[in-house]
Amino acid sequence: MMIKKTAKIVTLLLAAALCLCSCGKSLKDIKITSYEVTSVAPRGLSAFDATIDLGVNNPSVQFSLSAISATVKMDGTPCLYLTADDVKVEARSEQVYTLILHGVLDKAFNPFSLLTLLQNPDLEPITLDLSYHGSLKGGLGKDFEYKDIKVKDLIGRL
Repeated sequence: MMIKKTAKIVTLLLAAALCLCSCGKSLKDIKITSYEVTSVAPRGLSAFDATIDLGVNNPSVQFSLSAISATVKMDGTPCLYLTADDVKVEARSEQVYTLILHGVLDKAFNPFSLLTLLQNPDLEPITLDLSYHGSLKGGLGKDFEYKDIKVKDLIGRL
């Protein structure tokens, strides 16, 4: 349950990365049409892998996202480190892309703190740092980095 909730938050983060990376047409033209956490597999006591199907309507040019990483923080303290496999979004298409996420709990973080979140789903104390490399089909690209994004605000925009 807790891992699925985390995977959903990460899905929203990657959806935001897809939208922020768009070139050509307006950022508002790229739409996330669906998302589904299709599998979550624990790796030991403090890590997991998740597979997420993300529907994207991209009326713009082809682009790729690579070196995707995020740090999820609760009350400013890192609690979860995430990475995602590279993804290529086809030009002028509407497709479902499979994203593979890898998560590791911070060694100093008490995972029982997340139980509080399940009891009271107020996302106010949760922020994240997100970074990725976005590039066009021809190879032209840029590194993007965002700090202290409020998850509550991010979910409100999607």
